[in-house]
Amino acid sequence: MIFPHKTKTFSRKPKTENRKLLRTLWLIGLITLAGCGYAPPQTSPIVVFGSPDSPRLRQAVAGFRARLQAGSVEVVCVPEFGPQGRETLRRLRKTRPRLLVVLGTPALLLAAPMVKQTPVVFGLVANPYFTKAAYDPAHPEIHQENVTGIASPAPLSAALQHGVSLLGPLAWGLLYDPTDGVAVDLARRLESEADRLGVRVLTETSTAAATDADALARLVQRGAKVIYLPPAASAGRYAPLVLEAGRKMQVRVVSSLPEGIRKGAVLWVALDYHKLGEDLGDLARRVLAGEAPKAIPIAEKTPMQVEVDETLARKWSGYPPAK
Repeated sequence: MIFPHKTKTFSRKPKTENRKLLRTLWLIGLITLAGCGYAPPQTSPIVVFGSPDSPRLRQAVAGFRARLQAGSVEVVCVPEFGPQGRETLRRLRKTRPRLLVVLGTPALLLAAPMVKQTPVVFGLVANPYFTKAAYDPAHPEIHQENVTGIASPAPLSAALQHGVSLLGPLAWGLLYDPTDGVAVDLARRLESEADRLGVRVLTETSTAAATDADALARLVQRGAKVIYLPPAASAGRYAPLVLEAGRKMQVRVVSSLPEGIRKGAVLWVALDYHKLGEDLGDLARRVLAGEAPKAIPIAEKTPMQVEVDETLARKWSGYPPAK
């Protein structure tokens, strides 16, 4: 009777230990999947998801491709508004890209809540801290675990500093569209930066081409000596009007619009989007090499291009004096 009893006890022990081992391995697998996500295969695509399409976005993509040197990169752009962006992002998730590069604030607003496991690198975003991808500008190291990127605020301070150096502490005027959220934020920031430099800023608003000319005239009548063109999408609507006034020497123009004709601006201070794309390529290579996005703090970079129209600058300076 003793021998069978021992045999039964001995035969059950390995099964119990095997079950424990399997349960342990299963829990480890769950924790790994929850913390890191399932790593897509190296053959899966690298996808650029951008919104809205624009010349500055295409410049950034060119810089990104040049620096990444990783073969095929799929570029998908969607409108800023409407259901197409969300539907397109759902389709892209099903392809299980090994890296999703998100360009533009509207694109990041879509991607942050929808993409939780695929590694994400973002750029062309002035302020990522209201998109839910990152949380506190005082702590750029704390952000959504699968996300990292580069914040690139508009070069308002640089435009003001270069402008004051070139033109003196004159009153600046800003025409902006209050229905454009980016323009509203830039207006607030410009006033804050100008106050710090002791520069007076006057503002006028216009929501349509039919009222742009009157708003510009009011700025000049109120004493604006310098008109600033901000890097907002709506500024492209009235930029030709402002630049024409600059060419006619009716007002000094400082522009931060990165695309389009700038003849008429005495000073141009804009972000270098090709260089930003190259910086994103460097960051993407780190992630593709295995560095976890959660370990990479959000960086702030504002590579700039600065040009002075020397002919206009000389005319405004009054030197040489007219004969």
